[in-house]
Amino acid sequence: MTTRVGILLCLVAALSTMIVAQDDPVLTSANIPKYPPLACQARVEAVVRLTFTLAAHASEPTNIEVVSGHPMLNGAALENVKTWRFDNPYAVERKYETTFRYRLSGRELAGGTKKLTVSFESFHNIEIVTDVYQPTVNY
Repeated sequence: MTTRVGILLCLVAALSTMIVAQDDPVLTSANIPKYPPLACQARVEAVVRLTFTLAAHASEPTNIEVVSGHPMLNGAALENVKTWRFDNPYAVERKYETTFRYRLSGRELAGGTKKLTVSFESFHNIEIVTDVYQPTVNY
């Protein structure tokens, strides 16, 4: 009898832990983030941190705010988060933070097409890397 009670208590404790440690909602769609051309030309690299809220069972983020970042990059990150859609099974409103890392690849191109690489570790960490054009000098 005590063995059954012990197993039942372990099961209840495991279930309680699972309920408390809910996973994040799943990002189901998002536009590809852009590196603003002016920021690229000015060779601006920076980290932009934003917060947003997901209401209970909501798929669209609300209350999107820039916490910190470079003024030339903040707007692009903010506009991108507005395009995000989630599969959110949770019955409570939750606030999230995300980080956009804007970085130049170090490659300078004389012409042609720039390469843009975007990597999502999760919706909490996004990295945007692009090439830059060599400045043209007129003599």
